[in-house]
Amino acid sequence: SPRLLSSLLNVFFFSLQAQLKSLQCRAISCLVLAAETNEEDEVIPSVKMLAAQGGCKRPPAQILRMERVILDKLHWDLYTATPMDFLNIFHAMVMSNGPQLRPGLPQRNPSRQVAFLTKQPQHCMACHQLVQFKGSTLVLVIITLELERLTPAWFPAITDLLKKAQVGI
Repeated sequence: SPRLLSSLLNVFFFSLQAQLKSLQCRAISCLVLAAETNEEDEVIPSVKMLAAQGGCKRPPAQILRMERVILDKLHWDLYTATPMDFLNIFHAMVMSNGPQLRPGLPQRNPSRQVAFLTKQPQHCMACHQLVQFKGSTLVLVIITLELERLTPAWFPAITDLLKKAQVGI
C-alpha cells in the first residue's frame, strides 16, 4: 500500500545515514516489503523486475539483503502509525466533545472535515524541515490551529485532546 511504503521510506531513510549510491536499492527494498506485506502473492512482481523498473542496477540478492537490514532496523515491526492515522484518531476524539464545539464549527460532515484536514499533514510531510517531528505532534498542531480558527471554544477541546492523547501540557 502507498501508506506503508511511505512509512517505511520515512522511517528507514531518516534513521540511517543514507549514501546516495544506495538510495535506489533502499527504495526498491521498501517497495518489495510493502508489496509483500499488502499484496496477494500472485500479484507481486519479482525483485528483479521491480529493480529493473525502478532503475536499480543492483542484483536481487543485494536488494534482499537490504530488505533484511530494513527489517532488522525496524525490529520486524512494519506498522508505523502515520500522520493520517493520528489525524483520524484525534479528529474522532475532538468530535466526541461534540456539543460545546458544534456552535463554532461549520456544518460539515466528519468525513469532509477529515478530507479537508488531510492536505495539511501531507504538505508537512513533504517539507524536509518538518519530517523531524512526530506525526502525532504535527497533527496536534494542525488540529489546534484549525479549531482556534473556527471556534472560540477551542482551548478546552484541545486541553481535553492532549489529556486523552497523554501529551503533557
